[in-house]
Amino acid sequence: MRVSHILVTGGSGFIGSALVKALVREGHTVRVLDDNSRGAPRRLAEVADHIEFISGDIRDAEAVTKAMKGVDEVHHLAFVNGTEYFYSAPELVLDVGVKGMINVIDACRSEGVGRLILASSSEVYQTPPVVPTDESAPLLVPDPTNPRYSYGGGKIISELMALNYGRNFFERVLIFRPHNVYGPDMGWEHVVPQFAKRVKDVTATHPTGKLPFEMQGNGQQTRSFCHVD
Repeated sequence: MRVSHILVTGGSGFIGSALVKALVREGHTVRVLDDNSRGAPRRLAEVADHIEFISGDIRDAEAVTKAMKGVDEVHHLAFVNGTEYFYSAPELVLDVGVKGMINVIDACRSEGVGRLILASSSEVYQTPPVVPTDESAPLLVPDPTNPRYSYGGGKIISELMALNYGRNFFERVLIFRPHNVYGPDMGWEHVVPQFAKRVKDVTATHPTGKLPFEMQGNGQQTRSFCHVD
């Protein structure tokens, strides 16, 4: 295995921190860029002595360029996730997603970083016609007036940038689209912990008998889940 000097943007987030710990275990030299606006330093506590942490905003071009110096590869995970934010702050979601991607590509080019790994999302499919969904399924923004699609739209733009700049300026570009990642220390904002919390809450109010448990749709929906490790 080739040991690399790797930058992970968004490295104190749920998925980013799991990635950082895995890279450290594999013997790579790891640098993290995160402003901890959504991440948590405690997630990196067990590897804190083995990584370099840079506090910075992915929208700050100077900070991104500084973080990119001397690395061989960048794993870009610095985005604003969470359905609440898609509706309440779509401009922030797009600002971080699109401006951040521009800064990452510009910094890679200026610092000669040839390998880019982009964390995209299953949100680029929106409502796929077939489940399981092949990666060749069309990428869609069904309704540009709906702020719900700010995140998926930003991810599609990021993929387009990675692929088109990658042809001319990178040795290798890899895009992955995780589906509903879950695992330890993910917080309470996502579907698995939300359902667990709801079951706990209704159980407390209905200690015996049948529990009411409301769900959107008819209960026949299918979702893919991927453990963070």
